[in-house]
Amino acid sequence: MLSPRERGGDLARFYTVTEPRRHPRGHTVYKVTARIVSRKNPEDVQEVTIVVWKRYSDFKKLHKDLWQIHKNLCRHTELFPPFAKAIVFGRFDETVIEERRQCAEDLLQFSANIPALYNSKQLEEFFKVC
Repeated sequence: MLSPRERGGDLARFYTVTEPRRHPRGHTVYKVTARIVSRKNPEDVQEVTIVVWKRYSDFKKLHKDLWQIHKNLCRHTELFPPFAKAIVFGRFDETVIEERRQCAEDLLQFSANIPALYNSKQLEEFFKVC
């Protein structure tokens, strides 16, 4: 993983959630890409790119964990992004999948600007490649 120096404000973080697809076990997975580049030297080719595949329940857990961290920061002026509600029927509907994808991406983009979130062990665990 990144050193403490690399984890600081000198880096810009970009997240995308794309390519929702049905997993052989019957749930939907989303491709999550994290790009981390130097703010001081954006042309530097030493960017870090991490790609993982995650399901809705992984994002739901991350949302809960990051919400708790954010709440403890007492940053009441920032609206923590809401997350798509869990549903049993219709979870494979295109509009439901897109809403979940967008909520997941919004959550990650929000975390990219708050050091306590982007440096959290919860986010680090989320991006661990098994």
